[in-house]
Amino acid sequence: MNQSNIIQGRDIIVVGQQPWDVEIGSNCKNIALEFSKHNRVLYVNSPLDRITLMRHRKDPKVQKRIHVINGKSDSLIKIGDNLWNYYPDRMIESINWIKNQSIFDKLNKYNNRVFASSIRRAADKLDFKNVILFNDNDIFRSFYLKDFLQTDKSIY
Repeated sequence: MNQSNIIQGRDIIVVGQQPWDVEIGSNCKNIALEFSKHNRVLYVNSPLDRITLMRHRKDPKVQKRIHVINGKSDSLIKIGDNLWNYYPDRMIESINWIKNQSIFDKLNKYNNRVFASSIRRAADKLDFKNVILFNDNDIFRSFYLKDFLQTDKSIY
């Protein structure tokens, strides 16, 4: 690849369906690792939703997210020189069961606002500027993030 075609010197927020702590490989994680060779990258795990909390409270991964939300664990973990993993410090509501489109959209916008405000705190802590948002197929939880985060560019 031609060096001039590589994104360099940017701050990139990566959201997707697979959290960093997933056991199997992930294209999104691989992309984040590649981005981090020439950019600063914030890899954002999915926020904990209420139904997952109720159904899987004892799961160690859910416990980690509960500890972050309760302020008992760090939400921001440095993985590499230019790569951080972020556990959102807010919980979102479980809405995928809602059939009424208007109600779903309003609640989805609310969830996105909560999610974005959590991501913004991490990005501000890292002093991210001129941000690119890279969304790896997180259709609903990240639908309005571009608007709420006011990123310079958005890649889906």
